[in-house]
Amino acid sequence: MAPTHNPSVFESPDLRAAQQIILTPEGDRSTDERWARETPYLTELLGAALALTPESLVIDYGCGVGRLSKALIERFGCMVLGVDSSEAMRGFAPGYVKDAAFSVVSRRGLQAMAAAGLRADAAISVWVLQHCLKPQADIGLLRKALKPGAPLGLVNMWKRAVPTVERAWVNDHLDVRALVAETFPERFVQTLAPEIVGETVAADAFWGVFG
Repeated sequence: MAPTHNPSVFESPDLRAAQQIILTPEGDRSTDERWARETPYLTELLGAALALTPESLVIDYGCGVGRLSKALIERFGCMVLGVDSSEAMRGFAPGYVKDAAFSVVSRRGLQAMAAAGLRADAAISVWVLQHCLKPQADIGLLRKALKPGAPLGLVNMWKRAVPTVERAWVNDHLDVRALVAETFPERFVQTLAPEIVGETVAADAFWGVFG
């Protein structure tokens, strides 16, 4: 019998708990240390690679509390539409970002907006597709919500970690990089800097731009 998907692992009682879910401690690096070191690093990587400007509308798919949404707005002046499946995360995000250039919706909300004609200039998805039960559907939704040829900036683990009731995190062996490349042509894929993210994260993950 297939394990039961358990998205409730991403719900949290308060902002602090949400942050610890978003960036778990790794080795000797705490959530706070990772937050402080990795956030500006990924902001620069993704913002520059996607050529963001104050005119850009960016989808932050799996935005959590808006960690990167906030940083992208502050650094590049862009507008960000956050999307997250967690009701708790969506609730914390506006208060964390605190900027009129940010709004947040559920996955269903993005589906409705895309059906109504929304087409964003770029998207990011950071530490998200590795957890999605059916990543093909999420990739397809991003394609529909983006302008033709618009880029997707991706940060993801090589392996999968799907939350389940029976066995916590399960690797179903889907190849997320290959799945994304079927819909968004791969521009480049690189490793993350170990001096910033740590040796373990750098070995287990990649970042790249597709589309």
